[in-house]
Amino acid sequence: MVGDERVSAAYAANAEFWIGIVRDRVDPYQTQLTDPALLAAIGDCAGLEILDAGCGEGYLARELVRRGARHVYGVDTSAEFIRAASDHPDASPATSTFHHADVAALPLPDARVDLVVANRLPNGIDAPGNRFHEFARVLRPSGRVILLGMHPCFYAARSERADGTKDFAIDSYFGIRTVEQKFNVAGRTSPAASVQQFFSLETYIGMITAAGLVITDLREPHPTDEQRRQNPWWNDNFTRPLFLLLECAPRPSRGAHANQ
Repeated sequence: MVGDERVSAAYAANAEFWIGIVRDRVDPYQTQLTDPALLAAIGDCAGLEILDAGCGEGYLARELVRRGARHVYGVDTSAEFIRAASDHPDASPATSTFHHADVAALPLPDARVDLVVANRLPNGIDAPGNRFHEFARVLRPSGRVILLGMHPCFYAARSERADGTKDFAIDSYFGIRTVEQKFNVAGRTSPAASVQQFFSLETYIGMITAAGLVITDLREPHPTDEQRRQNPWWNDNFTRPLFLLLECAPRPSRGAHANQ
């Protein structure tokens, strides 16, 4: 099995569920919060070569191509997702290539892409820092990395086991926390529990900077006051920050500083 076995097995079991959720656009977190925040951070992508790390069924890759990206390379450990992405009628080999591979061992040469996007990519379990070294390796010196995931300070403080029992142990924050959780979206429940690991914010950022990247922006996507007024659902379902978006760039070399 490609990638971390527990993570990949869960996505294989849940592939049909997530494909339906994404294609039917029934997840308000995605459609109303994380996608708008991600696309705003990406900005103009016309003419860019982009890595979609953890591409799922390919919806973001298709959107980036629609917005003018020259080529998008999608990588995912789920063979089911890669088949769905490759077989979509809007996917074209001329503008998108999908690889069944681990983001910690990317099938791309050095300095291939202008932008790396990791959209709600689960944290790795086995050597979790390796993915950031790979992101830095395939990125051009002028490129960017945009990471959007579950918030390590708030989302991970609440872990939910596969049997439905909950653990609010804050004392484990500075350790490694494994969260097993079924998802219920628009009345649909995932058949299997997903598996993720969470780390403290300092550990997470430490993995990023150890790969030679610097953080240039930090955002916490959240509903606006207007969204809360229009739909009280947000008041019950967004009671703390759930997402963290980081924009990163390659660390400038000492020589670059000297020439400035």
